[in-house]
Amino acid sequence: MVGFEEAIKKDVERFKQLGGTVSYPFPIEEFAVKVFGLDIQYENFDLIINKEKYEPGDFFGMLFPEKDPISGFERVIYINTNRKPFKLGDYEVPAKFYIENADRQTTAHEVGHFSDKYFHNKTIQETLFPEIFIDDPTSIIVYPRESEVFANKYARNLLVPEQELKDLINKINFHGTIDLRENITLFTKYFGVTQFLIEIRLNELGVHFNNGVYIKKLNKTKGNDYSEQELLALLEIGKSYDFQISYYDADSMVGLFNKITGGTRASGPIYMAYKRLMDGEYDSKFPSVFEKRIKVLIEFEKNKSVPENVVEFRRNGTK
Repeated sequence: MVGFEEAIKKDVERFKQLGGTVSYPFPIEEFAVKVFGLDIQYENFDLIINKEKYEPGDFFGMLFPEKDPISGFERVIYINTNRKPFKLGDYEVPAKFYIENADRQTTAHEVGHFSDKYFHNKTIQETLFPEIFIDDPTSIIVYPRESEVFANKYARNLLVPEQELKDLINKINFHGTIDLRENITLFTKYFGVTQFLIEIRLNELGVHFNNGVYIKKLNKTKGNDYSEQELLALLEIGKSYDFQISYYDADSMVGLFNKITGGTRASGPIYMAYKRLMDGEYDSKFPSVFEKRIKVLIEFEKNKSVPENVVEFRRNGTK
């Protein structure tokens, strides 16, 4: 069986042989057409999906590996133009974190399916009885089903290769933890992907960052025995510091924390807990903490004053 890394290597080499040029943002639509003969079509899924079986707005894209009975096209990827808002649990994620460039990711994901099933690892059964792949946002971005693993890894490694990401970090001379609230546009604009995908890649490569927004699937860290209410209290305290908390603020911070919660925490552990909190490490355990963290960050982003050239730079980068 061909793994996703070997498949990407072979597919990119074929792309170059066919006259394609590798640059970033990666030319995913040209890649799909040149290497696999896959056509990209944009459709309202309300018009083409059986509503008795599925909720059309839940899906980002679908792949017809062979002839599409809807249009008669050969080898077509459909991108949904009428998606419902993306939710994590009951929380509706702000569109700016996942809408812009999501179509490129969906295309790469569906290309990954084709590369896996019908180009490198095809079987007689799959050739005779081609599947239709339909993918919803959580299968593509956050909670991949087992059958989606190859397509997920293919897409994110094709669009955001490890070495290219490391080279960009070195080029802009980042050291230590990357503050995504201030720097996310540099990454999303360079690679042409969503903030979600950048966070996933940074996490995979062990690059430290804070002020992320997606739910990390991390193992519970020993000693993270803070309650839901304590973490919500920490978020409120962070607002009074405009979220710019250094280790030297920990003494005054822990005084507020112990007064509010009635606890007896020390300054060092509180500082580290706050960093873990802002890195999103408690999100999967406490959905209310995730929701509160995103809301206060959005409120802060709206209210803070920044130079006009910075505002313009962000406006041109992400919505």
